[in-house]
Amino acid sequence: MSYGRARLSRMEGGLIVSASDARWRVRALHVRDQVVRLRRGLYAEHDTDDGRIRAAALRLDAVASHETAAALWGIPTLGRDPTVHVTRARRCQGRADYEGVAVHHARLDADHVTLHDGIPVTTPARTVVDLARRRQFRAGVVAADTALRTRRCTGEEMRAVADACRGWPGVARARRVAAFADARADSPLESISRVAFHDYDLPRPILQAVIGGYERADFLWEEFRVIGEADGLGKYTGPEVLRREKFREEDFARMGFTVFRWTWSDAYVRPDALAHRALTILVRHGYRP
Repeated sequence: MSYGRARLSRMEGGLIVSASDARWRVRALHVRDQVVRLRRGLYAEHDTDDGRIRAAALRLDAVASHETAAALWGIPTLGRDPTVHVTRARRCQGRADYEGVAVHHARLDADHVTLHDGIPVTTPARTVVDLARRRQFRAGVVAADTALRTRRCTGEEMRAVADACRGWPGVARARRVAAFADARADSPLESISRVAFHDYDLPRPILQAVIGGYERADFLWEEFRVIGEADGLGKYTGPEVLRREKFREEDFARMGFTVFRWTWSDAYVRPDALAHRALTILVRHGYRP
């Protein structure tokens, strides 16, 4: 963005401070919706995600939260949500109705808020708990598993936040998510798959089990010698990868394991059918429901 010779100071993350002799230039940009006014002399670029989030947070005296906080922390959520989610303390009064912004009102404890690249945001643990409170169990598990695997937070921190939010809507589900979360789940596909098995009362598998001292399986029902493999779209990228995977499956068979596979569509669209298929295979190998 060019401002000619006007003395504009660009701060971190797209914030712009206008000097008095350059104010008219910034106002022109504001009229063209290229920047958004936060307060007198302070503007934010409107054409970046961080700029939109920062603008909403500062304008509303709020912090980025829920899906927006998850995106900042690199925590996946099920489905894409372009809305900017922010949370304001309950003491904030007045209208908070802005296009493309979802405003939540809740208590914001000091240890539930931090900065991410200069943007006020809920901590990873609070973010996971907020998502788990308002979304389906499996969506909460996807977020919680990733937060643990990437060491954004610990299970103890998630449970502590849930305890601090005692009595809030959905907090019982958030506690279940925190108890169920597992850092060994290697992808969102594995997370929703294990929720499917859990929801249909299948035996709990071992995640990322080492077989034969060197091969790793996504899911292992050791007692029944059954291996489950969650095949993401990016898993097989060429003939050599397919060839190695074929030899790997043959190795499992030589060691006496039965392998079954599924895709994202199987786990996401028809988790009941996936669970029934797993049950059928486990029963065939000695499981008695």
